[in-house]
Amino acid sequence: MTTTAFVRRYRPSDRAELADICVRTAHEGGDSSGLYPDPELMPVIFAYPYVELEPDFAFVLDDGAGRAVGYALGAPDTAGFAA
Repeated sequence: MTTTAFVRRYRPSDRAELADICVRTAHEGGDSSGLYPDPELMPVIFAYPYVELEPDFAFVLDDGAGRAVGYALGAPDTAGFAA
């Protein structure tokens, strides 16, 4: 059976995969896992705030089997979000 990847809204059950993707891409697009002793550091800074504060603008690429393999996160008002 062949599955097709598709974009869908982020779900709380995607949190571990979101964190993993964030860590694996946080160092200039590459893996940051060897750079920081706490694996939650990058997701806490760069991913979790978006899914918690702006969930309507949080999407994942689902591999077609329910697993998040990529994401796109945003906020409609960047300055307000940063404040």
